[in-house]
Amino acid sequence: MLFIRKVTLIVLILTLISNVPIHAAENEYDVPILMYHSIDEYKGYGYKEHFVHPKNFKAQMEYLKSERFTPITFDDIPNLENIKKPIIITLDDGYKNSLNAYNILKALNDSSFQAKATIFMLGRKIDTKGGLSRGQLKEMSDSGIISVQSHTETHPDLTETPYYITELSDIKTKLEEITGKNITALAYPSGIYNDKVIEEARKYYQYAVTTKPGIANTSDSLYEMKRVRINNSTTLSAFIKLVNP
Repeated sequence: MLFIRKVTLIVLILTLISNVPIHAAENEYDVPILMYHSIDEYKGYGYKEHFVHPKNFKAQMEYLKSERFTPITFDDIPNLENIKKPIIITLDDGYKNSLNAYNILKALNDSSFQAKATIFMLGRKIDTKGGLSRGQLKEMSDSGIISVQSHTETHPDLTETPYYITELSDIKTKLEEITGKNITALAYPSGIYNDKVIEEARKYYQYAVTTKPGIANTSDSLYEMKRVRINNSTTLSAFIKLVNP
């Protein structure tokens, strides 16, 4: 019993001296990474669960603001020891309706809630009717609210494609030319990957996200980061439980 008390006291002293959580020394941080697709009203076309109504997205973001979550991008991960309640908001594919998310976040952005989100942009969708234009990507990136990252060029099965240069390198270069910023993160198309895909991703990116459900932890592989899927059917009460496991 005395030994346990001494160990507890030592741990407490070390914590006070370092002024950081004990787990920080081990580089273990939980970071919910939210996964969205379309921020729009579902009108009968496409996969309904991929559509989150703007009013629901706004309510979810207002909850994060009220509970003092800190939205971050992947570039903030090395500084997690200085960030309270970090959360990463991601939108896959780069649909034009991502502008709805951008406008909602911009309206909520202030000194108490520095809004940030990541758009995983699909290269072939740039400048198309349903996708974001180069100008829109540049504007959002320049705002500091949106971080544009890679979702490959054509959304292939990366375990099958022989075109890694096109899908991983060329798209990275394209997005960097549009935004003027480093592209450091990749979202695997459909969440499909294997050891070979990770090996190729490491050549160009520092982070990669999957569709595996759960809270990402920095002690795990940074090329197999889990995400929390937010669907059309996700109620606010369910959302609250998902971000507070």
